[in-house]
Amino acid sequence: MAQSSPRDSEEDRVLRNAQDLSGEFRKYMGRQVSYATHGIHRYPAKFIPQIPRFCIESYSDVGDAVLDPFMGSGTTLLESYIHGRSSSGIDIHPLARLIAKVKTTPVEPSSLRSTADNIITKIRDDDGDNSKLVPEIPNRDHWFKPQVLAELATVKKHIWAMSPGHRQDFFKICFSSIIRKVSNSDSDSLIPEVTSFRKKLDQQGKTSFDVYGRFENTVRSKLIDASDLWRLSLEVQGKYKPVPKVDIVGLDARDIDLEDSSIDLAVTSPPYASAVHYVSVHKLEMFWLDLLKDTWDLDSRIIGTARAYRDEYNAWTPSTAVPGLRTVLDELMAKDKKSAYLVWKYFDQMRCNFNEVNRVLKRNRVYCMIVGENTFRKVRIPTYRLLAKIAARSGFELKTTYAYDVINRHLDIPRWNDSRIERDYILVLQRKRRLDNETL
Repeated sequence: MAQSSPRDSEEDRVLRNAQDLSGEFRKYMGRQVSYATHGIHRYPAKFIPQIPRFCIESYSDVGDAVLDPFMGSGTTLLESYIHGRSSSGIDIHPLARLIAKVKTTPVEPSSLRSTADNIITKIRDDDGDNSKLVPEIPNRDHWFKPQVLAELATVKKHIWAMSPGHRQDFFKICFSSIIRKVSNSDSDSLIPEVTSFRKKLDQQGKTSFDVYGRFENTVRSKLIDASDLWRLSLEVQGKYKPVPKVDIVGLDARDIDLEDSSIDLAVTSPPYASAVHYVSVHKLEMFWLDLLKDTWDLDSRIIGTARAYRDEYNAWTPSTAVPGLRTVLDELMAKDKKSAYLVWKYFDQMRCNFNEVNRVLKRNRVYCMIVGENTFRKVRIPTYRLLAKIAARSGFELKTTYAYDVINRHLDIPRWNDSRIERDYILVLQRKRRLDNETL
């Protein structure tokens, strides 16, 4: 056991004695982390489903209500459903909400297959001019070849002609899944980028821009995932009474549309301060899906944004009572004021989230937060430690901490630039009292 210092806070002592779960999570790979619809669409920073499942089974009971205030693509929601808990999810990202909806909505397989056969036939038989459906994408010709634009527009035409509902949403996700692959962007890049490697492959004829073929193959593959979800849903209906529900309840983790003391467990993996432009990752898909008109507007409203107006931070003065955060802010102020402001703003917005989760959680119930560290402007930010201290000011007590090595790097985001830290923590925060801190 690590030695404690007399100056350590209770949070420091609990963090130092984190129980290592690396061996437990390391064994899950391949289909074990993408079963049912968990792999229905690529999304940055997804944690493997076994992590929220561990929290759900450890800190809630069948029939309980689970909240994920930063639900992303809905991993926590699907695991809650499978294990007999109703769940509520929140995310400001419009594509995340669509993915989560499709991921957690069972659709009868035979009708879905019949619709798939019909739409694929219509697409291949369509030789009309559908260019009016090509969206206005900034620098569009940089991202897509003319033939690709035409074929994507044809696919979109037939999906958008469907009646709104679960089946149309399924095909929208199939459509979204191929957009990066048929673009000029390197599909392995986190954020769209036309790399020299991609250009070289294109010159060598090693890239495929077959929109119709990719769409059909993607639909056939995701029909298998949808069938698996349907099978699991029948098991859930037979096993749990009442059958658990899944709801997407809002856009803002700082203003949760739920009643006081209505949640038994909260589980989430929050964003990081200026770690990645979350909107940019899927901007091409969102333009095609008519989910995005202005990247700046959405990006500026996301917790952890790297965007700020000069008027916001010019008049701002660093101020915080959170141990350790002032040190980070001082280091960033030495570089530039905007960077310090963005990090302060992130932690202040997370304070608002803690206050809201405190409000909707029942007394003595738990908020499990999966979080690590990140680096911004070459300043190391011990995010998990700082969030534990902020949570304590918002009425939570850090009861236990687990840690694990991040093995599935493709599920991660580049939070640490060139550093080699690859460890995340599960903070088990127990709601002890109501406390609405008005300042950080």
